[in-house]
Parts: sequence; C-alpha cells; structure tokens
Amino acid sequence: MENLQKHSENHMEKENSVESTLASFDRIVDWNSSLTSREDLEKLLHTEKQLRIKFGADITAQTLHLGHAVNLRAMRSLQDLGHKVVFLLGGFTTLVGDPTGRLTSRSEQAEKDIELNKKNFIDQVKMVLKFDDPNLLEIHDNTEWWGDPEKHGTVTLGNFFKILGKITHAQLISRDMFQKRIEEDKPIMMSEFLYPILQGYDSVELKSDITVVGSDQMFNEKMAWAFQEAAGQRKQAILCTKITLGLDGQNKQSKSIGNYVGLNHSPQEKFNRTMFLLDNLISEWMEVYTSAPQEELEKCKSEWEKDPLAFKQRLAWYIVEQFHGKEAADSANVEYIEKRQKMVPPSNIPEIVLPSDTESTLVRALIKATGQSSSAVRDAIKNNGVKIVNLNEDNSYQLTDISDKSSTATIANGTILKYGRNRWFKFKIE
Repeated sequence: MENLQKHSENHMEKENSVESTLASFDRIVDWNSSLTSREDLEKLLHTEKQLRIKFGADITAQTLHLGHAVNLRAMRSLQDLGHKVVFLLGGFTTLVGDPTGRLTSRSEQAEKDIELNKKNFIDQVKMVLKFDDPNLLEIHDNTEWWGDPEKHGTVTLGNFFKILGKITHAQLISRDMFQKRIEEDKPIMMSEFLYPILQGYDSVELKSDITVVGSDQMFNEKMAWAFQEAAGQRKQAILCTKITLGLDGQNKQSKSIGNYVGLNHSPQEKFNRTMFLLDNLISEWMEVYTSAPQEELEKCKSEWEKDPLAFKQRLAWYIVEQFHGKEAADSANVEYIEKRQKMVPPSNIPEIVLPSDTESTLVRALIKATGQSSSAVRDAIKNNGVKIVNLNEDNSYQLTDISDKSSTATIANGTILKYGRNRWFKFKIE
C-alpha cells in the first residue's frame, strides 16, 4: 500500500513537472511553425523513456547572445525533467560551412579558429545547461562519423551514397536560399548543397528524440526524418523557438551589428545594454528572454507604456538574475540608477563605424545606427529627439540639442549622440 501511494505521488509530481515545462515552452516556442505539435510533445514527455535532446552547433563564432539562450533554456527545462542533452560539436560541418541564410558561399573556417571558438562556446553554454551530470549531458563531435582531414570517420563512401539515396534533388533545391541564388545566377557549392544531408544524418548517429532550433534550421533538421525512418528510429520531434528583434528593433541580434546582449557580457554590461532596447519590445523580451512570473509578464504587456523605463529596468534585472543570480542583478540595477542620477553615460555605448571615403552627415549616420528611414530621423532631429553628448572631466555629461538646420552637418570621429529617450551611439570614422 505504501509503495502504491509513493508511486502515485511520483506520478503526480511528474505530471506537474511536465505541465510546468509545457507552460514555459508556451512562452518561447512558436507552435505554429514547429513541426511537432504541443499535444505530441506532451505525449512524448509522458513516456517513461529518458529522451535524447539533440543540440547541434557549428562553431563559427565565439559569442552567444540571448537569442541563442532561448534554445538552451528549453533544453535545460528538459534536463530538469531527467532527459539527456546530446551536445554535438560540428567539427566537420563547421569546416564545410552551413549555407543557411546566405546568398553567397561561406568562407572556410580555419581549424585553429574552430578550436578557440569551441572553448569559448562551451564556457557560455555552461551558464545554462547542466554539465556536471553525465546522465544529463553527452558530448560528441561529428568528426566521429564524418571524419576530418586527419582521421577517417565511421561513414564510408559506400554508406554515404546509401544515405544520399534517401533524399531527392527536388527536396534540396526547394530551399529558399538556393532558389534565390539560382535566380541571381550565383553559384551553389556542392558542399553547401549536401550540408542539410550531413546535419540531418547527425540525428541518426545521436539517436535524437527531440531537437530545439530556430526557424532557420527547420529545413536541415527535417532532413533527419527520412534517415531516421530508414534506420528504424522514431522521427525526432522538431520544436521551433520564437525569434525576436535585437536592441535596434530592426534586425535579429548580431555581434556585427552590435544590437545584442551577449552571454559572455558581465552582469553590468547585460543590464546596461538591455536598457538600450526599444520600448515597444519590452514585453516581448520579457516573455521570451526571461522566466519572470506570469503575473508580472501580464502586467508588463498591459502597462509598459505607462512607465517604459521602470519596466525596462525590471526586464534587465530578470535577464541578469537568470545568468548571475539575484545579488548581481540588484547590484547592476543600483549602479545603473546611480549613474543615471549623476548623469554618467552608460557603459558599452554601441560603436557605429562610418567609412572615411564618404561624407558622413548626421542624417546618414543616424540612419545606419538606428535602421530607421530618413524621414523618421529628420523628424527626430526636428522634435529635439537627437542630442550631442558632451563629456565632462568627471565623466558626467551635458546634452546639447541639435537643430533641424544641423541635419546636414558632418559627424566627427568619436561623436556621441543620444537618440530618443534611451538610445546612445558613438561614431568611429575609419
């Protein structure tokens, strides 16, 4: 009788944990775009089997940002349910180069760069995933089966041709970026053409049950289904996470654009950079990038326009707390308030590079920095929404309005501008 009661309690605890996980997924998963429905995922999570969650990453960059962390947080939730993340380092596919989202061929990665990126990548992933329990994390490199210049993998040429026999030319060529290149008479390298097959087959080797990806990787991951079916495996569930705009409100977060909050940024950097976010993205970032209580999220959605600065500070607090804890979040918030009251410019003002070979007028510079139209920028100048920042010896600042007549003035190297309520830019001529 006691064992039966304990079993019932464990079952109820698992039911509650699954429901809690699904509720958190509702905030970050785009169910309409996902190839697996919420209902099917729920059934999968109620099975007794420990699921294997594929986390594949080509090591092409050293910096991860909040957008990447969305997928990591989803996988961490599955780890908390007792499932295993199978972390796949794309040592081979990184050398090949993923064509996703590119209208030109990607340059090859040097192996020494890949090794450096790999270390930095893992250090940042550890901020979210559990790395200290071998029952919850497994690490592989796809050079194990594909091979690299120094060693042979386990997939022979004969086996590879069998793999190719599961996919048609029409399936591959249907990809939007390939169609775009064909229209523009741009080349498609065979290595790029075969890349989705390599990524898809990785799921067979990993025995993947679930993968969590952005919409840009859906095509590649769907390739796995044909291979898994042929290998007698169950097709992996494919979840698509929501993609939000970066700090500028124009583009996805990107290091090259500078509109991102990085995982390797310090707590204060994370807080300060979040305060650059456009006001109309506050509630969306709160929903997707934090685990703020649902009641606070609902309040943010309905009331952020009443006091955008206060809600943005709460957003920044939750982002820092998520990675560094409450004490670090409190400290970052206090420093931000103190600097604001003392009129000290925020740290890490985004630096915008302007070419020296063209005339950089105020309007052109702000169009590049904000991503807004010429008319929107001119309206901001006309309505005193653009101010020159003059730094004092004690690092405090004074603001000078820019008149409409100054819109044709050129930008000097090192100029700092405050745009609107809380956007700052520093311009560099090179």
